[in-house]
Amino acid sequence: MIQEEKIMELPRKNLAIVIILSLVTFATYIGFWFLKRKDAFNNFGKHHVPFNLWIVATIFLVISLVHFIIGNFIFTPFGLVYIESYNIILTYLFIALLYYSIFRIKDVLEREYHHLELNKYLTFFFHIWYIQYKINQMHDYDEMERVA
Repeated sequence: MIQEEKIMELPRKNLAIVIILSLVTFATYIGFWFLKRKDAFNNFGKHHVPFNLWIVATIFLVISLVHFIIGNFIFTPFGLVYIESYNIILTYLFIALLYYSIFRIKDVLEREYHHLELNKYLTFFFHIWYIQYKINQMHDYDEMERVA
C-alpha cells in the first residue's frame, strides 16, 4: 500500500475547479495552490521548492490582478506604462519560479511514490493541472488498494 498518511496530506481537488480558478484569476490561484500544499511537501523532506518565494509571488499576483481590474481608474497613462514594465519583468520571474517549483514537485512525487511516473512534457505544458491530476490519481489508487 502507498504511504497512505502522506497521500492524505496532499489534498484532492476537483481538476475542473483548479483549471477554472487558474484561468479566471489570471494565474493568481497558482500561488495559492502552492501555498496550500506547502506543509504536505515539506513533510516529504528535502525538495528545494522555494515556498517563501511563493508567498512573494502570490502577493505580486494579487496586486497584479487588482491592477488589471482597477488600474485604468487609478493611474495616468504614464503610470500605467511604468507599472506595466515592472509587471512584465515580474511575470517572467513568476514563470521561472513556476517551472522550477513544478519540476521539483515532480521529482518529489516520483521519489516518494515509485509506481508514479510523471511525463515531463505534460508537466511543462499543464504544470499544476497535471500535478493535481496525478495527486487525484494517487488517491484513487490508494482507495482501490484499501478495497482489495
